[in-house]
Amino acid sequence: MVVERILALATMLVLAGTFPLAVVAARGFRGAPFGSVLRPLPVILLAYVALNANVALGVSVPPVYDLVASAVATVAALVGAANVLVLLTERRKL
Repeated sequence: MVVERILALATMLVLAGTFPLAVVAARGFRGAPFGSVLRPLPVILLAYVALNANVALGVSVPPVYDLVASAVATVAALVGAANVLVLLTERRKL
């Protein structure tokens, strides 16, 4: 159990550390076509931090919390993937 908490804390710290970089990247590429791909990245990172926070801190949360955080991360990743497909097919709008 201790190893699981240590790994969850390490994961949470790495994700939280990359959050400012994701915000800078999303804001820096805001006007570029690639900016739409980077826009959901901070949301994905925060959702994964929220998923790992309860394990790292050792608190109990209801299953709905995990379900909502996971759904937010999944939907944001799908939005990013859809924007990648639009960018790769050279269509500029969905």
